[in-house]
Amino acid sequence: MGRHAGPSAIPPGPERSASRPDEPPRKPVQSRTPLTAQALVDRADVTPHTPEAETVLRIFHRRRQEHAAFYVAETRDLATLWSEEDEGDEKALHALAASVGMRAKLHRGEDRLRDAHVAVTDLPACFGRVESGALPVEWFEWLIRSVLHLTAYQRRQVDERVAAWQLESIDVERFYRELHTLVVWFGRAAVQESPQEQRSVSLASSPDSDGTACLMIRGPIPEITAFGQRLDAAARAVQDAQRHALETGAPIPFDLDGDASREGRHLSLAALQYAIAVRSQLDTGAVEVPDPAFRISVVVPVLTLLGRSNAPATLDGTIPIPPRMARELVAKAPAFERVLTDPVSGDHLPSASRTYRPSAAMAENLRLIDPVCAVPGCTRNVMTVGEMDHIEEFDLENPARGGPTSVENLHRICRTHHRMKTAGLLDPERDETTGTTRWRILGAAVCDVAANTDLVTRELGGRLREAWQRYADDLEFEALTRTGFFDEARAEDADRDEAYRWGCHLIDHYSRPEHDEADDPGPPPLPPPPGHEPPPY
Repeated sequence: MGRHAGPSAIPPGPERSASRPDEPPRKPVQSRTPLTAQALVDRADVTPHTPEAETVLRIFHRRRQEHAAFYVAETRDLATLWSEEDEGDEKALHALAASVGMRAKLHRGEDRLRDAHVAVTDLPACFGRVESGALPVEWFEWLIRSVLHLTAYQRRQVDERVAAWQLESIDVERFYRELHTLVVWFGRAAVQESPQEQRSVSLASSPDSDGTACLMIRGPIPEITAFGQRLDAAARAVQDAQRHALETGAPIPFDLDGDASREGRHLSLAALQYAIAVRSQLDTGAVEVPDPAFRISVVVPVLTLLGRSNAPATLDGTIPIPPRMARELVAKAPAFERVLTDPVSGDHLPSASRTYRPSAAMAENLRLIDPVCAVPGCTRNVMTVGEMDHIEEFDLENPARGGPTSVENLHRICRTHHRMKTAGLLDPERDETTGTTRWRILGAAVCDVAANTDLVTRELGGRLREAWQRYADDLEFEALTRTGFFDEARAEDADRDEAYRWGCHLIDHYSRPEHDEADDPGPPPLPPPPGHEPPPY
């Protein structure tokens, strides 16, 4: 008979007491063999006592000791920034301070702060196994993500059970499989948001920077399915109408770009579904919708616009788009906004405004300099939905006494952080000489951020630098020619050539076999160089 390796093969003990019916079982998770150095090398499938085997062992011990110690120390520090009593702005400021300390984006700071709190508060036993080196950091981070949707009580139950596993020996696949089974026991329905609560619309640009984006609509399946069916029915109705118009010669409906007229055939269902979903007028019933206050900003390098460069343009200051798409957008644009900046430093050229409100040109320049919130770590795009803020406060009663309305004293920040700055929770201070802004965050962190004045791409910047260097070299050449530098250089070259000829002449004279040192009249005169013979008269 085969050997039975199920739970019943291990006799029950005090640590394996039966669980209540509403709790997951306390299943023992053990490895058949301990994880020795030899077993680790065997799992890595490398030959023992080779450089590869030594490398595997070094990585294992480093991650078990140094890496685990660093993670535990950082997690404990982050956990001190979390307090259950913190609310709203104070919790957001602590996350901002954490992201500054880690030199990470704000959402990463928020996640690490939350994870540190969960690790120290709800998973203390497993956190201790990380410190001892038994539980790898990556496994523990996966454990945290897996229990985020559970209640604090359920997390402590998972912590108690996982910490009892033979974590120092089981393999990674076994850990993930057993953890998934354990977490499923609690069910997601009790703590997960309902489908109605998960309704959302999000926009994400393509990671390939190919000029595309994805609009994701999430909600209850019946609603999303019904929307898809309505969209499909509308596209089929428009397609039938286009087919009929092409047969009768009538105007083609919904031919927004004229593709059906040019090609003489109706648009595909996919093209019509996209056009109806993206370019139709939104129906809001009796609510009157004003003209859109938003806009799409496309910054195009002038050489790209002229077809002399393929440097990419940017959409809303952060999303690269291909040169061809940029040229097409510019060709259809009803108007252009010209921004004048210093060609070397990128500084805004017009003088400061005497009023609180910046001029249109200054506002446009700020959008290009700060397309995302200027607060360190924040990634919110503020090209459209954002606010201009005076770093040194503007004095409405006496403008000459307060901070000026100039690009040097302005930045764009999101509404959340603008509110925090107004409340005194964020304190920026800009150095007039360097343009660097020093941010003080609730007294918990200080961060220096250099001013962004680069309004060109790397490729275009390289070409401009090369062109400027050629121009400077030409100016220097002209100046040297004017001052006679090359005349002197040519005279020096002539003297050097003459000295060389004379040396060769001496070597030739004294190395001849008939040369007599006792009766040496000296070398004959050196004949003139070619082209310098005396005139024949």
